[in-house]
Amino acid sequence: MRPRLDPLDHATGVEILDPIENNRYVLHTPETVSPTPADTDAFVYPVSVAWRVTTSGIRVPYNVPVVVVRDADDGSHIIDAGHDRSFELDADEYLLEVDAPVKTYVRVASSLVVEATTEYVEIAFGGETTIELGARSNHSSPAGTVTVPDDPEAVMEALSTFGSGLKTTTCERSWPTLRGHPPLLERGDELAIPDDIDAPDTGVTLRVPADYEHVCTVAPLAYYLGATVVPDERPRLTAETGFSHPLDTERGFEDEVIRVLKQAFLLDCVTRTEGFHPMDMAERRAVESVTDLDFADLYGAALGEQLAAYLSVPYSALTDAMPAWSRTTHVRPVADSVELLPFVARDLSLVRVQSSATDPSSSPGSTASTDGSHPDQHDALSAFKRGPQLDGGGLGLPTDADSRATGVPDSSEYVPLPETDSMERAWVGDGTPVHGAKLLASAFDHDRTEPTDGIIDVTVVCNDEQMREEWDTVSEVYGTRDTVPFDVDCRFDVSTAELRSLLAEDHDLFHFIGHIDGRGFACSDGILDAETVEETGATTILLNACRSHDQGVALVEAGARTAIVSWGDVDNLGAVEVGETFARLLNYGFGVGAALEIVEEYTAIGRHYLVVGDPSVTIAQCADGNPLIYDFGLDYDSTTVPAPDEEVSVTLVSYATEEYPIGAAAKPQFQSAEDPDFYLVPGRMMTFTNSGAKVEETLSDYSAPVVVGGELHWTDEWFAEGDPDE
Repeated sequence: MRPRLDPLDHATGVEILDPIENNRYVLHTPETVSPTPADTDAFVYPVSVAWRVTTSGIRVPYNVPVVVVRDADDGSHIIDAGHDRSFELDADEYLLEVDAPVKTYVRVASSLVVEATTEYVEIAFGGETTIELGARSNHSSPAGTVTVPDDPEAVMEALSTFGSGLKTTTCERSWPTLRGHPPLLERGDELAIPDDIDAPDTGVTLRVPADYEHVCTVAPLAYYLGATVVPDERPRLTAETGFSHPLDTERGFEDEVIRVLKQAFLLDCVTRTEGFHPMDMAERRAVESVTDLDFADLYGAALGEQLAAYLSVPYSALTDAMPAWSRTTHVRPVADSVELLPFVARDLSLVRVQSSATDPSSSPGSTASTDGSHPDQHDALSAFKRGPQLDGGGLGLPTDADSRATGVPDSSEYVPLPETDSMERAWVGDGTPVHGAKLLASAFDHDRTEPTDGIIDVTVVCNDEQMREEWDTVSEVYGTRDTVPFDVDCRFDVSTAELRSLLAEDHDLFHFIGHIDGRGFACSDGILDAETVEETGATTILLNACRSHDQGVALVEAGARTAIVSWGDVDNLGAVEVGETFARLLNYGFGVGAALEIVEEYTAIGRHYLVVGDPSVTIAQCADGNPLIYDFGLDYDSTTVPAPDEEVSVTLVSYATEEYPIGAAAKPQFQSAEDPDFYLVPGRMMTFTNSGAKVEETLSDYSAPVVVGGELHWTDEWFAEGDPDE
């Protein structure tokens, strides 16, 4: 399951394929090359496979955050090749670090002539040169499984092993690739920690009361700090250096734990710029403007000393520097939730416990004010729906025992999740969130590690002629990527046997358009109940139909990692908009959870949908490295594009993915010489100003999401539709 390298068929160069994560990357060369195996020990950084090729240069063909030039012997930083930058280096031994979806290194002994643009980075050598290419997958699997009984003190001991997933305990662990997966937790009769799980000794201890409320809350912090967790009635963080920090402050325990995690993480990200990856980062500029911390001194300090310095800074002083957080996960503080804590911790999710019963007024379908629907939405739902016609029920929740009126949880089982500052919301526990994602343990059991061929397999099924508009639209959307190969299979009016067979096959995405009710999928010859599907090979499933919740859960339990489902009736017109938007977002490279949040915000009935399973799943790597939304604000409407000589302000909002999780660094376009080079992922970057011609030149040749006048559009279509000459 190591990366593979193949010569290109229709161009000169090589394709590097990661068969575990289903990512690929292309390096173009001026001439045809014939790769041969090489020694991985030649690289100062870890690689799992290496090749040798002879070429006069390489071209990185599309946007990556940066190509770093390093000393080949010790990995020390020499210079970055960023956007719109050219330079030359004398003959020497260099290591080129390509921060691509497949982590790639190039070892070369030559002079270098580097030209970096917004479209490519081209590196010419001093004539034909034999170089060595090394690669490693970004995949990270748990090192083992800890068995834990239903006892909070035992769970504390289990959490104390989470730091074994870290690849370093220095501030460099703020880099995603240096944070491995904590061990899995499995409920059992007694605590059992495998001997090969070796937790680091960071000297940091989290002391909290032995109950699930406190234990669940500190899980991500315990992982990130590599801390030992022990019972104590007075919540506090201590270090062997003598540092002690209370966790029961006036903020409240949850908020204080969140403050410590966010502040330690941010300042680690700033401090790491003194290490292997020096960079001009926006967050460092912001922190330096409000503190006098000595980051060069902090870089080599003990963790306890770092925490003492970090937490001496008032949290309010860091507000402008703090990046957005990927996800807030609300957790039911019970034993059933424990098995999902490693996945919550891995994502560095903020945790809030939620024990109260569901507020009935917040259940879906109660009122327009709580369901987030548009004023005309109820009228629309009285028209053609993608499910059974029901009597009453507000937005379509079941009102009787008819099997056609089921397929979704009872209204008493819905859990309202409060708004947060995070990019996504998730829920762990019994019940179903009104919005966001419900994490299912079975989804993480299906985290596939078997090799693939690198082609994105998408199957679209439509089982109703009246819904053909969505089928036609999304069939054209999927696979509209020059650098990512898709295999799109479109089916219409399939039978129950055909649908069962399709669900059993391997797909990166299975998109169903049609009718679903409490009995199952409507097919040309009857109903297929997902409960009877023993196994599905689909990774991501989009069920764009009424009341598809229970069918989606059944498919996750049968093998899918994630499913996008509805919790009630949806009208056909709104569902077409939702289906197309999901298709575009997933095709561009958004994770499922982030795509849901965008669909909720920018489509008429997006709040009728939720994710069950693992919301981190992506189906395609993003052309921009990590997904971005280009926000033009309220100055333009959907029919107006900037004039070529007009000064245009664009705010970039970045989103995290499995390939670029929280803590990655993004190098945006449109920068001036005075702007910082990098920003932390995810979150709102600063607003950049450039000419209308430059903006159109950069964005119009591919499809990326753009917010214009508060509405979601796509760059290729918006520029084309707004051009009076088109």
